[in-house]
Amino acid sequence: MRRTLLVTLIVLSFAAGAAWGDDVRTTLGDIPRTYSHYLNAQDAALCRANAAAGGVSAYFWNPANASHVDGIAGQATARYNIKSRDYLPEGTPQLEASDDGFLFSQVVAVKRTGSMIFGFGYSNPSYRSLELSGTRLSRDEVEPFEGEFRGGLRLFEVVGAARIGTNGQGGIGIAAGIANINEEAVQRVPGQSLDTAKLDGMSGSLAVGFSFDATDRVTLGLGYRFGLTITVDGEWYEQHREGESKTQPVTVAGVRVRAADNVTVYGSYIREGWDRVESTLAAYPADEGGLDWNPFTEPISTAALGAEVDFAERRYSVRAGWSKEMGADIDNAIVPETSMGFGGTVRFDAYSVDVAVVREQFIEGGEGGQVTNYGLYASVAYEF
Repeated sequence: MRRTLLVTLIVLSFAAGAAWGDDVRTTLGDIPRTYSHYLNAQDAALCRANAAAGGVSAYFWNPANASHVDGIAGQATARYNIKSRDYLPEGTPQLEASDDGFLFSQVVAVKRTGSMIFGFGYSNPSYRSLELSGTRLSRDEVEPFEGEFRGGLRLFEVVGAARIGTNGQGGIGIAAGIANINEEAVQRVPGQSLDTAKLDGMSGSLAVGFSFDATDRVTLGLGYRFGLTITVDGEWYEQHREGESKTQPVTVAGVRVRAADNVTVYGSYIREGWDRVESTLAAYPADEGGLDWNPFTEPISTAALGAEVDFAERRYSVRAGWSKEMGADIDNAIVPETSMGFGGTVRFDAYSVDVAVVREQFIEGGEGGQVTNYGLYASVAYEF
């Protein structure tokens, strides 16, 4: 039974699919520069308040979270996003887009043997799926426009962790593997030829973490995911070009407090970019030639708080969270300004099902209003 589950999770991780979409103002190169999506139902419901000191589902932010597993644990998560946006201000021709994508966003499975824990993880932390239609101003004329975009950043990693200390009150962890960016965009203007853009690249990925059980009820966590510099090959306007796409290093710190036997409170501070930010080359050429640069100039800081309550001897749980982005010069509605989540869990012996809905209010960079995204998440977990 355990072997069958592990095989199933491995198949799911490599079957994680893509959804369709597009973009005009948001360029290909800026897609992987932030980890912009929640990875599972717990992440979403708690708005990442559990990132520093959660369970195995939060290994991406702090691999030491896997050190709290007993026996074998696994989880597979699907995500569905619904987003609408207006690309131009009121009073001018409008471009309307829907960000509407279904995909597997995370799969993880780990096993504990003594004080050692090992396994694998698949994560899709940044994905864009857009379909764009309407009219736009081009060369001082109004013309129809249609476009599609699909692709994102995916990570395939080996996860390792261990319990340390005289009484095993501490945990360390590491996640290392391969990161892949694969993106494609098409824009159509009636009466003109298609404009296309493609991007593909791979690099290594690495994250480390630490956790410490300060008391029987308080656990502290600290994690660091190294930034990636991915050399990409691509085609822009039928010309082959090479460049770089970057993700920023991410640091998480936080606490988990078991306030009562059935009440757990989480708090996390997440900083993406840490001490400085390196811009990412955009995929579309600038008007003056060459490649444009993204308007990502400051680190992103986010504070998140959440809580969950167990009922009926932990057969049922409900959880809710809130997060606030505390400062970044971000364009193109990449990072949510505020998020609110709600969800719950139903457990069936070794299996459990998590569901969540999250409302994200994004910053729209100057030309349009704010963008609201509603994400629906469902996770199926297996744990002894």
